Amino acid sequence: MTDPELKTDCRHIRWDRPCAPHKQRGKVCRGCDEYDPIRHRLLVVKLAATGDVLRTTAFLPAMHAVWPGAHVTWLTRRSAASLFAGNPLVDEVLTTDDACTAARLQTERYDVVLCPDADPDAAVLAAMANGAERRGYTRDDRGRVVPLGDGAARWLAMGLSDAAKKANRETYQQLVADVLGLPRDGVREPILEPSRAERAAAAAFVQGLGTDLPLIGLNTGAGGRWAYKQWTREHQEAFLSACAARGLAVLLLGGPEEVQRHRDLLAFAAELPVYDGGNHNSYGRFAALIDHCRVVVTSDSLAVHCAAARKKPAVVLFGPTSAAEIELYGRGEKVVPPGLDCLCCYLPRCDRVPHCQALIEPAAVLAAVERWL
Repeated sequence: MTDPELKTDCRHIRWDRPCAPHKQRGKVCRGCDEYDPIRHRLLVVKLAATGDVLRTTAFLPAMHAVWPGAHVTWLTRRSAASLFAGNPLVDEVLTTDDACTAARLQTERYDVVLCPDADPDAAVLAAMANGAERRGYTRDDRGRVVPLGDGAARWLAMGLSDAAKKANRETYQQLVADVLGLPRDGVREPILEPSRAERAAAAAFVQGLGTDLPLIGLNTGAGGRWAYKQWTREHQEAFLSACAARGLAVLLLGGPEEVQRHRDLLAFAAELPVYDGGNHNSYGRFAALIDHCRVVVTSDSLAVHCAAARKKPAVVLFGPTSAAEIELYGRGEKVVPPGLDCLCCYLPRCDRVPHCQALIEPAAVLAAVERWL
């Protein structure tokens, strides 16, 4: 029998151990001034690429405004789970590879299930969840993804039409706010919070570089799905030289796929103020390094949304993906190659020579950087 003084609807309760207010400040349920009752239980089902998951955290403030006192559970892939460490607007993270996740979706009840993507895997998980209300997408017994509203139908149709995708001029944040039935003006920046230890480690690292020059972050990669989202090595080398000539230092930012690219760039820039930020940073450490950059130069990738989360200007290079969909929040510029009618093609590869990223000149990128210093 449950102790009648135990407030089981409190956000702080941890069923297998004492809550944080009790452990840290000796609080007990009776008369606790930190009692925070849960009024709504939300489930967000968002898988996709890590950068795409991060940019969707921009909708969390709007969710909390629409459903005050919400407890938010976010279901994603394990690769993205650590994005939510330190996120004050997400209470719990479930992952698709956890055996308990399916059982919880079927036995727990959510007031609202939100699925912002017409991704078949996400839609079937949203359909499995026990929810009183659903927004975005679900999946029916014939395996079809079903949009739940006009905004969701429009986003689904756009994803299936190259012409509609290319003609679009609205941002992902605007479009997906409509998918989820959230107020557009409630959308904020993505949320990525480095821990105290990650901030301290990044600060010590940057101090150890021993330079007083303004630091420019260069995100060297672009993920593996679209080969021509990545700026060419030759242009990256020319950019490093141009930055050095203008009294700027560059911090190389990338993931495990860019280890060899960093080695090549560092060998080229051996006498230049160019530094390696590492290829195996946690998301929080990556964000903490961006905190020390005056401007971030990147393709349409995770670093765009990290810069937005940390409120840093981003100069973003586009080719096969939509420039219109990316929200920069008034900080930074979008650079698109001139003279091409095939941009926003979403092709993984193409045979055009020179391809789109090869047409983005280092001088144009440096000019954009200097406008935001």
